[in-house]
Amino acid sequence: MPIDPPAFSSIVPAPFRLRRWWLLLLAFWAAGAGVLLSGQLADIRSQSIQIAAEGARNMFRMVVLTRSWNASHGGIYVPVSERTQPNPYLPLERRDVTTTDGQKLTLVNPAYMTRLIAEMAESDTGAVFRLTSLRPIRPENAADAWETQSLKAFEAGANEVLSIEPTDHGDHLRYMAPLLVEKPCMSCHASQGYRIGDVRGGISVSQLYEPIVAATAPGIRKAQLTYAAVFAVTAALGWLLLELLRKRWLDLARNIRELETTRGELVQSEKMASLGRMVVGFAHEINTPIGVAVGAVSHNEESLARIDTMLGQEEVSEEALRAEIGALHQGGAMALANLSRAAKLVQSFKRTSTDQTSEQIRAFDMNELIQDVLFALAGTLKRLPIEVSVHCADALRLDGMPGVVQQLLTNLVMNAVQHAFDEGRRMGKIDIRVELVRNEVLLTFSDTGKGMEADQLARIFEPFYTTRRSEGGSGLGLYICYNIVTAQLGGTILCRSQPGAGCRFVIRFPAHLAADIERTQA
Repeated sequence: MPIDPPAFSSIVPAPFRLRRWWLLLLAFWAAGAGVLLSGQLADIRSQSIQIAAEGARNMFRMVVLTRSWNASHGGIYVPVSERTQPNPYLPLERRDVTTTDGQKLTLVNPAYMTRLIAEMAESDTGAVFRLTSLRPIRPENAADAWETQSLKAFEAGANEVLSIEPTDHGDHLRYMAPLLVEKPCMSCHASQGYRIGDVRGGISVSQLYEPIVAATAPGIRKAQLTYAAVFAVTAALGWLLLELLRKRWLDLARNIRELETTRGELVQSEKMASLGRMVVGFAHEINTPIGVAVGAVSHNEESLARIDTMLGQEEVSEEALRAEIGALHQGGAMALANLSRAAKLVQSFKRTSTDQTSEQIRAFDMNELIQDVLFALAGTLKRLPIEVSVHCADALRLDGMPGVVQQLLTNLVMNAVQHAFDEGRRMGKIDIRVELVRNEVLLTFSDTGKGMEADQLARIFEPFYTTRRSEGGSGLGLYICYNIVTAQLGGTILCRSQPGAGCRFVIRFPAHLAADIERTQA
């Protein structure tokens, strides 16, 4: 059945009612997928760089290990050749020796060995590494700009440096780690002022970045295709689900509106039913003083009739006349007293009915509110063997919603009547105490009823939990109390109980004193 647009628009949000909003959702999903894909591609590239970096680290470790072996033997002698010439930067007397058979040998120290190995590695693998320093003995070992920054970083405490750097031959992955001065190094470098543990230089490893990019290309393509497929499938399913959801809303919108209307009617009916119960109690309470006042007025009418008769006689006894006038005074006083009591009852009913049908914030007297609640429940309490005592601090005026406090007290009293005293089959006492403790209202509600077991006590504030389900209990009374205290009053509620020892509810909530608020407003 079609539904009119105003009703539909009030139920279904525009992002679901109008398909053009779905394109925005699709754009958000595309942006999110793009961010995720970018992160995935960044992870792939990062992993490839880390693998390459680990290779550079291994190369560094092998060179350092080789240098350590060389240094531990004081250098090694190798035959002089076109490629291996005597090191002019090694000023040792025994740098060059000749064997007994005439073979010329030259001493290769760790630095020279590093250079020779680097030349072999570059020709075999394309990886370039070299020894460099800020104070090199060999000028060719001087650091370039990137190496200079790295060496300064080592002196500041860095353990290694890794980055992608542009060069004339394309981007290169560059790695560098420090070389520290050790005891064998002092024979050559003590004259430079180094001490053991100083950063003497470093080994720089460089390799082309293009092969690394080529190695990651298949993984990147696979990730792109996977994300594209997932995006397409998810977008199609999402669009289909939105269509189904929109159709369901179109079908159910009218029913939802009718349910909301029915719910409002039920809430109003419940309020009227509660007010009706209050009216019954009020009618019962007000009947006595009105009846007494009517009787007193009737008696006065009779006295006035007798006085009128007396005045029509030739002789009137002063004593009889005064007796009738005294009866008039007595009847008038009785009528006035009972009418005054009835007026107070009407005022109490007016306050209670207004507060219970609204959540208006106003200043109220706590003791007066408690008495209003007990008055509203008088029709129930008077027929039961239950004594109620109230102890409330004098002139405790608060600013808030008296209606919710009334509902809290009403639920506590009715819970005690139904559960603690078994609908009045048990006699006992209810004690209500209210006092101001610092900036809080401390409300203590206790009864001398049958109490509760530990497992019942642990669940009393759960919705729909009741021990009287078969007798019509809803299990919502104390749950409503808990929500009133915690959500509407911003306080806490605790319950202590033992079998045969009654229950004690301790309620605390912030005290917004009406006097303080009135002074602030003034």
